[in-house]
Amino acid sequence: MSRAAGESRGEVTVSVVVPAYNEEKYLGRCLAALARQTYPACLFEVIVVDNGSTDGTAEIARRYGARVVFEPRKGVARARQAGFEAARGEVIASTDADTVVPPFWVSRIAAHFRADPVLGAVYGPVYWPDGRPIEQFWLRYPVTWVLWVSNRVRRSLWWGSNFAVRRDVFWKAGGFPVDWHSGEDTDLSLRVSRIAPVRFDPDLAVHASPRRVREGWHRVVVRSTVNAMSRFLLRRPPPLPMTDIR
Repeated sequence: MSRAAGESRGEVTVSVVVPAYNEEKYLGRCLAALARQTYPACLFEVIVVDNGSTDGTAEIARRYGARVVFEPRKGVARARQAGFEAARGEVIASTDADTVVPPFWVSRIAAHFRADPVLGAVYGPVYWPDGRPIEQFWLRYPVTWVLWVSNRVRRSLWWGSNFAVRRDVFWKAGGFPVDWHSGEDTDLSLRVSRIAPVRFDPDLAVHASPRRVREGWHRVVVRSTVNAMSRFLLRRPPPLPMTDIR
């Protein structure tokens, strides 16, 4: 990615950050999708943060031309933070190793920021095409509706697998809470919402794996509820970690 060349033409340079811990099963599909982007390759980069993997994660990342950043301290929040710190782009986009983005993903993100110089962040829905029918319905309708409503009331909630933020806004918001076990993505979204305009784009959708719920809906719901109450009611970091899958 040549940032200087992009800036001289008034284009938006984008860094895509992918945290990864033992993700050799999923990472190839994620990076193949990023390699098919319609946005000029000279205007965006892909950064894979190897969070202490013991498999072939780093090798797969290099095979697809991604820049590999190593973060030995375990935790997805630390991995995301390391990737954002290494980013060179004016805009930093976030996705996950088990997520496949559409070919226009980077172009659509860049278009939002190019059209609105004061826009702080943009995000979209996440779907589970490989999930069971009830899981697909839940993500496509109730969850997407919550994402939209949160943006309308100016308390945007996004997932780490599908958002982009202007780099200077990210730093102004304070970055990720690196000591959190989970919820670092929504914590950032709430802080960004307080300092800059945020847009929800329903057409900026990505497809992710439903592997999280394979451990059981009950366990996921209990942990998510406790974490949400800790964050929004008690105003302290989520106390319960999610299963170590990224």
